[in-house]
Amino acid sequence: QSRMYQECSNGMLGFNNCMKIADVPFPFPYAQLLTMLLTVYACFIPVYITVFTGSLIASPILAFLLFQGIWGVNEVAKELENPFGSDDNDLSLPDFHSRFLDVVWEVTPEDP
Repeated sequence: QSRMYQECSNGMLGFNNCMKIADVPFPFPYAQLLTMLLTVYACFIPVYITVFTGSLIASPILAFLLFQGIWGVNEVAKELENPFGSDDNDLSLPDFHSRFLDVVWEVTPEDP
């Protein structure tokens, strides 16, 4: 029976950790500042790369790759900001819950 209490405790610990992630909002001014800096970066990176490389062929390619890399990191950060939900890449809470219930039923004694 102590195993069942331990699994319930693990479940509550996991639930509380998920609630901490879901309830703490990302600071809106910080998100706005990152968006503004990404826009400024997008404007100045082609000029900087053209001056740095001196090539009219490599500059657009490098600027595109650098901008897409930084933009991709920003998109990953936005996805990680709220990992729970119904989007394609979100964590499935019903799946976690069903696995937790399976463990609880495994450790529950047959005879009450």
